[in-house]
Amino acid sequence: MRPAHIIRILPLYAVLLFAGCGGDSSRQSDTSGGNASVQQQASKIIEPCQLISQEEAAKLLGEAVKPAEKSEQQVVGMKLCLYNPASGEPIPFLQVSLTQDAFFPPGGVGTASIYKSLKDNFEGMRTDVEGVGDEAFITTGGIYIMADGYYIQVGAGNTSNAAIRERLIEAGKMAVAKLKTLE
Repeated sequence: MRPAHIIRILPLYAVLLFAGCGGDSSRQSDTSGGNASVQQQASKIIEPCQLISQEEAAKLLGEAVKPAEKSEQQVVGMKLCLYNPASGEPIPFLQVSLTQDAFFPPGGVGTASIYKSLKDNFEGMRTDVEGVGDEAFITTGGIYIMADGYYIQVGAGNTSNAAIRERLIEAGKMAVAKLKTLE
């Protein structure tokens, strides 16, 4: 498997891995938070391609991109939108995933629990980012953002590259701003 493909599927594997480890204690926010969780469960489901459009992805990448490839994993409340370059080369790419309580099946672990598990797992390997959502960090796989009860992950390549890190922060700010208009 090529390294580019490994980077693209890492967020999905991470979410699936931690979703299985949550248990009932991960739903604490539902039992102590009152109606907020119930209200979000009843809200509409947001598509990740609504957070960053094809045109915006092309601008971020500096080249034309193919129409988005979409996938989803309802068991972990995640929808994914992948933009590949029109040139057919595997790099650069932009992948946006959105995990939301409204897309979880009944009894699912919850968005906040998945984000916290990922954040804890990357302790010592992440760089916290200020000014993007409620909280955010960059590590292998991209930028991980918690904003208004939604978990957004944006991948764009090797996070050791300073230009990629800047692209991730810009994409993260764009996604959070768009999310606020869609809620």
